[in-house]
Amino acid sequence: MRDLLFFLNRFGSKRYKFLLLFLLSSVSILNAQTKVSGVVSDAKGLTLPGVNVTVKGSNDGVSTDFDGKYQIDVPANSTLVFSFIGFTTQEVAVGSKTTINIKLSESSNALDEVVVIGYGTQKKGDVNSSISSVKAKDLQDLKQVNIDQMIQGKAAGVTVSSNSGQPGGAVSIRVRGTTSISGTNEPLYIIDGVPVSGDATGKATSGRPISGNDFSSNGGSGNNAVSPLSTINPNDVESIDILKDASATAIYGSRGANGVIIITTKSGKKGTGKVTYEGFTSMQTIYNELDVLDLRQFATHQNQLASLFGTQPRPEFAHPELLGSGTDWQDAVYRTAMAKSHQISFSGAKEGTNYYMSGGFLDQEGILLGSGMKRYTMRLNLDSKVKDWLKVGANLNAGVTNERITINQSFGGLISNTLLQAPDIPVRNADGSYAAPPVGSNFVTYFNPVAEALTKDNKLVRKNFLGNIYAEANLAKGLKYRVEFGANTEFSENTEFAPSYDRGTQKNLTADLIERRQNWYSTNIKNLLTYDFGFNKHKFTLLAGQEANDSHWEGIVATAEGLQTNDIYGLNLADADNRTVTGYKGSQSIQSLFGRFIYDFDNKYSLSASIRQDISSKFDPTTDNQKGIFGGVSASWKLSNESFMESTRKYIDNIKFRLGYGETGNQQIPNNAYSAILGEQSSALGLGFLPGNFPNPALTWESLNQTNFGLDFTVLDSRLSFSLDLYKKVSKGFLFQVPLPLYLTGGGGQYGGISAPYSNLGEMENRGYDLTLGYNTKGSNDFTWSSTLVFSHYKNELTSIQSGLNLFEQVNTNGYLPVVATNTVVGSAIGLFYGYQTDGIFNDLTELNAAPLQFGQTVGTAPGQTYLGDVKYKDVNGDGAVDADDRTFIGNPHPDFTFGFTNNFKYKDFDLSIFLQGSSGNDILNLTQRSGTANSMLGQNQLVEALDFWTPTNTDTNIPRPINIENNTNYNISDRYVEDGSYVRIQNVTFGYNLPQSIISKVKMSRVRVYGSVQNLYTFTNYSGYDPEIGSFNQNPLLSGIDNGRYPTPRTFSLGVNVEF
Repeated sequence: MRDLLFFLNRFGSKRYKFLLLFLLSSVSILNAQTKVSGVVSDAKGLTLPGVNVTVKGSNDGVSTDFDGKYQIDVPANSTLVFSFIGFTTQEVAVGSKTTINIKLSESSNALDEVVVIGYGTQKKGDVNSSISSVKAKDLQDLKQVNIDQMIQGKAAGVTVSSNSGQPGGAVSIRVRGTTSISGTNEPLYIIDGVPVSGDATGKATSGRPISGNDFSSNGGSGNNAVSPLSTINPNDVESIDILKDASATAIYGSRGANGVIIITTKSGKKGTGKVTYEGFTSMQTIYNELDVLDLRQFATHQNQLASLFGTQPRPEFAHPELLGSGTDWQDAVYRTAMAKSHQISFSGAKEGTNYYMSGGFLDQEGILLGSGMKRYTMRLNLDSKVKDWLKVGANLNAGVTNERITINQSFGGLISNTLLQAPDIPVRNADGSYAAPPVGSNFVTYFNPVAEALTKDNKLVRKNFLGNIYAEANLAKGLKYRVEFGANTEFSENTEFAPSYDRGTQKNLTADLIERRQNWYSTNIKNLLTYDFGFNKHKFTLLAGQEANDSHWEGIVATAEGLQTNDIYGLNLADADNRTVTGYKGSQSIQSLFGRFIYDFDNKYSLSASIRQDISSKFDPTTDNQKGIFGGVSASWKLSNESFMESTRKYIDNIKFRLGYGETGNQQIPNNAYSAILGEQSSALGLGFLPGNFPNPALTWESLNQTNFGLDFTVLDSRLSFSLDLYKKVSKGFLFQVPLPLYLTGGGGQYGGISAPYSNLGEMENRGYDLTLGYNTKGSNDFTWSSTLVFSHYKNELTSIQSGLNLFEQVNTNGYLPVVATNTVVGSAIGLFYGYQTDGIFNDLTELNAAPLQFGQTVGTAPGQTYLGDVKYKDVNGDGAVDADDRTFIGNPHPDFTFGFTNNFKYKDFDLSIFLQGSSGNDILNLTQRSGTANSMLGQNQLVEALDFWTPTNTDTNIPRPINIENNTNYNISDRYVEDGSYVRIQNVTFGYNLPQSIISKVKMSRVRVYGSVQNLYTFTNYSGYDPEIGSFNQNPLLSGIDNGRYPTPRTFSLGVNVEF
């Protein structure tokens, strides 16, 4: 200023001095700043913290504080822009105002919704990758036990199959198809920042079930995997965001290959405290029983079989027409199950602190006797701003479940044996004891299913504690540092007691007890540094992070035989010579460094890139194989934001193109697979140690590469939205245990041999598309309607594998006979049904004599020979004989597409929700049909169609002649047992009514809603079994769509109430 005055004094003319002073005054006026302050609130008057208040056309701006207040210096005649995620942006001209209070209205535009991405959040309209979001309002009417079940039909590209209708049972979730033939294909869950594996079989940890002996398909434990999310209360969930393509999941590195599902639970909202209660009572029933023979039909059938088998018919069956209907075993083992659920929560925010606290209780009986689940949950979510620059918080969850488990999908399963139980056997004898087949019966069923359900104990108690605490500091404008410590631990207790009994033809002379005690814990530490900044039309978000995960597990399994009583049992009460105890323990760790870069120019062009380095304990530490580097990049172009598209926005808007590529990995294998492990072995010389497996120090990560192209747009003033994604996924280097012949291994480490090594081999490809259509009425009319259709398609193909490697998978059938059910070869999808093709039944002796020799059998009527009425198998390879080499693919469990269709209607205080879900083009291997039409044993009940077996006078049938041997060739796995598994299900219908505010406000209530709901109302299908939704056996991707006595999904009727104070 001093220099300026000196210049003015030296300036020649007064006229020029005056002109210069005028110009300087004008500049001063133009640069004058006005201080504007105010409060931003929502339509209900609740103040909104964190609203962005900026000067239009500049980067100057502030955010509202916890009380919604702001203060900003702005140039004269400027315009303020108020923006907040989930609300409609408002612009206000300042003029001469010094106080501007704003009320923001909630936005109906889905693009304004916030979605959770890896280690951060973004507006949905700004995301470059493929992410699907499911909000609490989309799930509130679904009365499911587990969160994972509720995702079904709600997100495109996500195929959810319930593996069992048993309460607490695991599901199979495939995000864009199957990625591995050996490791888990389940996604990674992030629950409030804590990673939780979706693998219910624990392949990467102990690999042992917490109930049952094993997860194998030829063992006796059946489909015994339980959901890892059973201890989480679905009512606590605020949102579910599903990261589908590798450009989104690459930030999670080796754990993101199967997709990532981020679950965010509820938090307190600004305003007065709120008390919420939700409770419902439900009734569950089996909606479809199979047609089995009643007593009259059974007696007729037994007489016919006795004549054909050359045995004496039972005298009590001499006049079947005089008999009653007999025991309905399905009616005896299935029941009308009741359930009740209660939850109360407290939430709110005050003076910089947000809180949400809830407690829940669920008691659900299973529709099958002996099954059920109780759950107790507690949750506390707390966030507090302790300083202007520091925020801390915690998310804590405790859950306890008490489950009663029945064995199913097994030769020893309750449902399989129920269907074979003869109707002439009562449930109980006259003295109240459980009945059994009469002494001297030619065939004895394995057990009385009602006695099995009610006297055998199989209890599982799980105690899970999950939590995350954090501190977040604002170091400078736009620069934040966040540290998190998360932990997850679980203690499980499984007691399996089989009582002793002697019912004559059915007996278990020694009571058996198995006790399993397992526990594990996992800790997770994260350090995150985020920097948001911008200039002109450029915006940047930078993220740098470090993460370390450490897991430990241990368990003890004790078995005992010879207990003296069924009333009281314990290990100490068993015969000391018949007690065994084994134990195990292990640990794993993974350390990671990662970063992400997000750039946006003028809200038109956006670029995202991420990279992560993982160091895993699963691989040889003396090599570089422990280290894996994964990255992803994606870009988008918002075409509608171009100036030349302005005239089209009233017709079509929000046009956005997305393109992404990413790499992720997989390390889901047992510990120390790279080295040889010594195992204890006993011999005549005493105890010793032998190598238990072949080492492979070259073992390294599975890898997955994925390319994604997406297109989004809206029409009809953004009422109708459209989103399409096309993708290609390539998986390489599967971590697979190569099956070697017995003469090389000696039968595996557990049998004194040496187990085959793990190797990296093979390649698989998934191609497909995801489609989402949404419609939402706008305005404040009395009637509103929102609708969402999700449509998913993928095609799976194994593109390479080690030459000559057989990927057969076996299942044990009701005769305790292992049979090959699936095979996987190059050029086809994985886990295809494998067996023989048939061409009807032999009806002509000349045709039979000219046909290729069937399994080396001569022509004749005796067992072990082929004759008229036998199944005619095709000679697929044309070598003139039918044998094992003629097995081929006979069915595909992978669907052509899956879909979900949700409609929500609201008229004044009434609401109606209708949700349809289905699958098309998938096949089912119906082994229940196979055992139910075998006609190979006396005393065994059958399905009604078994009556229509072939005889010389009944040749127009597809049921072959009865043969009195269980493993006869008519019983071979063939296309006779493959059915179309397509279905459309009315999954949920809910009708609700909100009581008028004028009434409930008098008793200090803010909301009272009563509702009625039906889950699984009706299923349209041609499948002949209980339920076309089969899922995968213990999440095994090579054993999908096989019905071997699956626990059916029940139909559920519920009445409930939502109350808010």
